[in-house]
Amino acid sequence: AEYKYAIVLAFEMSYELIKLSPTHTGAAGPTTAYGRMALTTGSLAQFIRYLGYKAIPMGNDTALSIPIAIDAGLGELSRIGVLITPQYGPRVRLSKIFTDLPLVPDSPIEFGVWDFCMKCEKCARFCPGRAIMYGEPIDRPISISNRDGLLRWPIDAEKCFGWWARNEVVCSNCIRVCPFNKPQGWLHEAVRWGVKNMRWLDSLLVKADDLLGYGKKAEAENFWSS
Repeated sequence: AEYKYAIVLAFEMSYELIKLSPTHTGAAGPTTAYGRMALTTGSLAQFIRYLGYKAIPMGNDTALSIPIAIDAGLGELSRIGVLITPQYGPRVRLSKIFTDLPLVPDSPIEFGVWDFCMKCEKCARFCPGRAIMYGEPIDRPISISNRDGLLRWPIDAEKCFGWWARNEVVCSNCIRVCPFNKPQGWLHEAVRWGVKNMRWLDSLLVKADDLLGYGKKAEAENFWSS
């Protein structure tokens, strides 16, 4: 193939803005990430071309970002249907660059996301469109937007986008309530270590996440006054 390699980039969304979902203010979380994505991905592709190689930058178009990001070792697939990264959880947007620049590929990683999602189901509980599955992963589609034959928790994209359209607001509730969606800090790093290395704690950690009130919707008025 002419473009043998893919470079995948993950752009963090604001933790404070995602806490406001689903509101118009909270929508600034993904939209500002998309703004940085366009500039950074395009600039990196241009730099590669300056080096004498070919490079095609893209966001959500041309190819599926999540499978490429998993192969690149940026994170794991989740019940939400998005990538979970070790640093920012699901709070990222992805872009990629196809190139013939010779690279040493990274490898997929595991840090407990799949097993944790089997126990958690918090995203399904808080999805207003009922677009996220409960229970075990399956290998069949549940909507016209799904692929066949891939074991995962397929998302009902029609229900998800339908809720957006009816309410005229971007929804990131699944990202907001995900226990992996935490800011950096020693306590959260310790919990991430536990998820990776002590998976028998998963059910207890889900209960602790609820008990401590993580994932609750914040008020947009408080964001602007802070």
